[in-house]
Amino acid sequence: MRRNESTTTAVATATKPTMYELNERYKDSPVRTNEYEIDGKKFIVHSHFIGSKDIDKVISEIAFNRALNESLNTTKKAA
Repeated sequence: MRRNESTTTAVATATKPTMYELNERYKDSPVRTNEYEIDGKKFIVHSHFIGSKDIDKVISEIAFNRALNESLNTTKKAA
């Protein structure tokens, strides 16, 4: 490959939606807004819930990780 040669292909740029298109596509989805302050700068994060994850799998993973962490913390305290 030559230096300073663009690696962007027509296919990659044609399939990537713009921010406006994403906002229009998910405008009816539930949204949660959180504000964070980092080093004196205020950041606002908008989380859009579009339903693309399997909720059963997510909850199972959270429960498993929590149980594992509690088990490991209990054995550390007992030792």
